[in-house]
This record gives sequence, C-alpha cells and structure tokens, in this order.
Amino acid sequence: GRGGGGGAQQLAQFIAFEDTWRWDDAAQERVDSIERAIAHPAHNVVKGLHTALGDCGMVAYLSYMAERLVEVRRILKASGSVYLHCDPTAGHYLKALMDGIFGHENFRNEIVWRIGWISGYKSQKKGWIRNHDTVLYYVRSHEAIKRFNKEYIPYPPDYVRRGGKKPTGKGVPIEDTWNCSRADVLDSIMIKSFSKEKLGYPTQKPLALLERIVRASSNDGDIVLDPFCGCGTTVVAARNLNRRFVGIDISHFAIDIVRARRLKNKAIPINGFPVDIQSAEMLAKEAPFEFEKWAVTRIPGMVPNKLQVGDGGIDGRGTIHGDGSLVLAQVKGGRSIPLGHVRDFRHVLDREDAACGVFATLHPITSRNAKAEAMGAGYLKVGANRYPKAQFWSIADYFQDRLPVLPPLADPYTGKAMELDMFVD
Repeated sequence: GRGGGGGAQQLAQFIAFEDTWRWDDAAQERVDSIERAIAHPAHNVVKGLHTALGDCGMVAYLSYMAERLVEVRRILKASGSVYLHCDPTAGHYLKALMDGIFGHENFRNEIVWRIGWISGYKSQKKGWIRNHDTVLYYVRSHEAIKRFNKEYIPYPPDYVRRGGKKPTGKGVPIEDTWNCSRADVLDSIMIKSFSKEKLGYPTQKPLALLERIVRASSNDGDIVLDPFCGCGTTVVAARNLNRRFVGIDISHFAIDIVRARRLKNKAIPINGFPVDIQSAEMLAKEAPFEFEKWAVTRIPGMVPNKLQVGDGGIDGRGTIHGDGSLVLAQVKGGRSIPLGHVRDFRHVLDREDAACGVFATLHPITSRNAKAEAMGAGYLKVGANRYPKAQFWSIADYFQDRLPVLPPLADPYTGKAMELDMFVD
C-alpha cells in the first residue's frame, strides 16, 4: 500500500485499505485455511492478527500476502534475498508476517527510504510530516550474506579524514537510510511528472531504487523474481544488470505496459493472457470477472470498473482526451446476446450522460435488430468526425487488430493522449 501519515491521514489510509481489501468469503476462506494448517509458517501470525483486528480488510490483505510470501520462500534459493516495500499502514503487520514466514533470525534491515523534499501543502500539515516509506530486507539463509555486494557513494567534495588527510578507498558505504540528498542520487518514490521514466502507472518506482537492490543482492546471470511486477521497473533493472528475470502481475494493463513499453520489440514469453479466440472463450467461462477486466483493457484508454457485482451495467470507463467526456464499456461473455441487453446498454449510456460507449462481446453481433437498436443511439460529433454513440466490438475483432472507432481517449493514469501502439502488436 501507499500513502498515509499520522492522525487523520493515517486513518484515511486505513479506510482506503478497507475499501480495496474487503472482508468477504474469499478472505474468510484464506484465513480459515491458514488457521487450520498448524504447520503453515504464517499460522501463528495470521491467527494472532485475526484475533486482534477481527474480520476486516487489513486481515484480508495480510492473508493474501501470507499465501504469496510462503510461495516466495519456497522457491527462494539458500543464497537468495527478498525485499518488500511497504508504508506505515501495514508495515508493522507485514514485518510480523515476514518474521513468521522467513524467520526473525533472517531479518537483515528495515531500509528507510526518504520520499522527497517537504514543500507545498505538506508543510502546512499539523503534527509530524511523514516523509518515508520502508523496504523490509530478509534473506533465506546466512548464505545470502556472503554474496551481498556492498555499495558506496562518492565522498562529498569537502570531505577530509581526521587529521586533514585526503580520503582514500571507495567512498561512503550506503547505510539503511536512503534519501535524495548529496551524492545519494535516489529520488522520490513518486516519479515526477516531467521524468522520462514516467509511464503513468500509479505505484511506479524509480529505476535507480530497483537497480540498487538488484546490484546488492544478485550477480550476473542470477534470476530476479518480482511477483507483483506492476509496470515492470524491476524487470528493466534486472535486464539492465544482466540478470535473468520473471515478472508476475494480475493486472492486464500492467502486463501491457511491460510488453509494449518496457520490453518493446523484445521476444519475451508472457503466460496467462488469451492468445486467440479459443483461450478467450476459456477465460470467459472459467473466470468471467477476469475476462471482463481483460476485455475492457483491450480498448486503449479504458479501465475496468472496480465494482464487478452490482456495477449498474458498467464494466469499464474512459474519458475523451481534451474535454473529459465519459466513455463507457459493457462486456458480455456469452455466445447469444438478447436484444434486451443492447437496449439496457443504451439506457446505461443515457443514465450516466456518457458521450458514447462500447458493447463488447466475444463474437461479432450479426442480428439486424441488435444493430438497428445500437444505431438508434445516434452519433457523437467531434470536430469533423462522427462516432457512433453505441457500437459493437468483439474480441474476435481484437484478434484481427480491429479496435473500436472512438474519439482520442485520455490515458487513465496520466491524462495524456493514449499511445495506440501499446495495444497493437
């Protein structure tokens, strides 16, 4: 998680956790499973936190992390290291979880990472101003310590040794407090709007941070795994430093960024994505909500709706670049689409005052009545161009490199115009 200082801001961040991680049947099942498994490395910690915090979003999140961190430990070689980035909202709970899974004796450092310079509205905050995040550093065994590559930063220009002697040696060893001052060139956790690194991914981290971590705890040819790879900064750091790498993420948008921007023109195998209409049909049948999210993100500029049950007929949203008008998407995974579904979609467009929308299906809609119903919505005029207010588009079209006919949409993370080559191989 990101954000949150003390007091009201910290409470707001906890509420955000509750909004993102809800206590539901899946969370109950995860916690029950860990509490029943007395040999599970996180058994005691999850059981204790569940007792202390009760049924809540935080425990839902921690049980989710417990399942994945156990697998990270399982595949980590004896000489391997693990780094976990967290903020004050969950950092203390995650440290207890890591102690349970990796062993408290394998905790090495809590790296304090100064976020940036204090200015603007932050300086007006009452109480202590939070200005750091934490990276927890654990090892699989003592073998990892032997392979650690110590790093130095140059002595400052005005540095002199005791007795007035000039400095000798490599420089100042990097400690476990990292900031953006003097020779320590790590910059803010947030990528600045003018940075060439900026991809628009909300949790993007500076490349320099990941390169420092990869250099310290791996060597040429080693394998680097990022099981929450997001927009792929770790993958790029590993590639730059001649390491092999594996990146995993549940977000189709994140994988699109890695494939089309981070590793553009590179023959990198990617698993888990539908590659043809048959595998898309399988995803729609086995995981309909995941199919909905994947289908929405095939349309440049559209993002999935966070609410997938009781969503009011909205599966995806976007905005027209320039005026911010709303564009909606609705996804249907079945083979037969009743005419009533098309009529309902038109009602959704009217209700939400949307400029236009896309009715996405697995296969093309051929019904004349359905087409007439969609055409009845009319057209949106943008400049000299006209766009259908309600249009059909299918995943079959996607696999034939056909996109919906839409006005230029804004990148949902930057507000800039979308780069269409992100989505076209």
